[in-house]
Amino acid sequence: MTFELGINYWPRKSAMYMWETFDLDEVRDDMTHIADLGFDVVRVFARTKDFLSAPSTVDEGMIARLVKVVRAAADAGLKVVPTLIVLNMSGTIWWPSWMLNAQGRAGDIFSDPVIFRSQVLLAQTCASAFSGDAAIRAFDLANEIDDAQLPRSRDAACAWGSALAGAIRTAAPGARIRIGAHLPSLTTDNNMRVDDLATIVDEDVMHAYPLYSDFARSFLDPELVPFSCALTAGLSGANRRPLMQEFGMCTAPSGAPGRTITDDFLGVPRPQYLAAEDEQATYYEAVLERLIKTGAAGAYAWCYGDYDSRLFDRPPLANAVRERTFGLVRADGSEKPAASVFRRFRARRDGGTVAQGQVPLVLDVTPDAYYRAPAEHFGRLYAKWVAARPA
Repeated sequence: MTFELGINYWPRKSAMYMWETFDLDEVRDDMTHIADLGFDVVRVFARTKDFLSAPSTVDEGMIARLVKVVRAAADAGLKVVPTLIVLNMSGTIWWPSWMLNAQGRAGDIFSDPVIFRSQVLLAQTCASAFSGDAAIRAFDLANEIDDAQLPRSRDAACAWGSALAGAIRTAAPGARIRIGAHLPSLTTDNNMRVDDLATIVDEDVMHAYPLYSDFARSFLDPELVPFSCALTAGLSGANRRPLMQEFGMCTAPSGAPGRTITDDFLGVPRPQYLAAEDEQATYYEAVLERLIKTGAAGAYAWCYGDYDSRLFDRPPLANAVRERTFGLVRADGSEKPAASVFRRFRARRDGGTVAQGQVPLVLDVTPDAYYRAPAEHFGRLYAKWVAARPA
């Protein structure tokens, strides 16, 4: 099995506003560059407020734009993972106005009949547009949905995920399905349990950043990501290699040393680290090597590019400063040192010198026992993991 290299994508010039200010020429240039960097797969995001313009109404113009993005990626030799329900993105919850009541409160995305059916319709419509399309690597049901809204129960989460997955399987038979889960599914009782999700999807994926974890030993802790991946595999119980669908590090300006800032994280102040560009490269290299050794199926960098400063007065970049500079390339398109890490890794992989290890057995209790005290077990198991892997 080949270790898969992927990257998460928003355009540098438009970021999360790409569907409003669509520039196909920029997308084509970026896809060519992404392929040149050595990536196999690009993950893109159908922001819900763009694609679900009204109740039970999928914007066909936006579907047409998504098709053009997939074609541009395919022309560059890339596979695509479209993420279908995108409410939570980069420190902002992007609610469609019709999902909010007069007081600005969102309806329940897991149980409100209109909102529920509208999401299923979007999944079905996107899947139909790409049924049998060899450019589609997999469909991702949603991005870190629990940050937008917590499901009230495990049953509610499973019913929602099963409905989305069922719509995709009907519209695009044989398509692979995954869901963008993140560390709260390992550290909290958020009703989005890994073992539950594993019964719905075909692939086990995780998102993990030391920046956002109180369990990380530092902002640049290289062990948190591979540990989270291995723990995901254990909780899934599906005997599948886990994939790290998001990991990365934001940077200070070119030539500047790393520095700690206080940044907004979904409305809560939190210390964050803007790494020196060389530190970002070192971090990526260290994590990639560990993911290979611990049997991961692949890794997707967050993200392709830094964003144009003209976007810094708009959400999410006005408040989430870290989100401005996660890229492997700078806002002007020049490459950071981390870009070379992925080029070298791809060359090694294709040359046959990258050998995947086996996924370590991390979990030592049942999933039910784990989720009775997830933070306690995560901390205990991570301490054990780190002790067995001295620097």
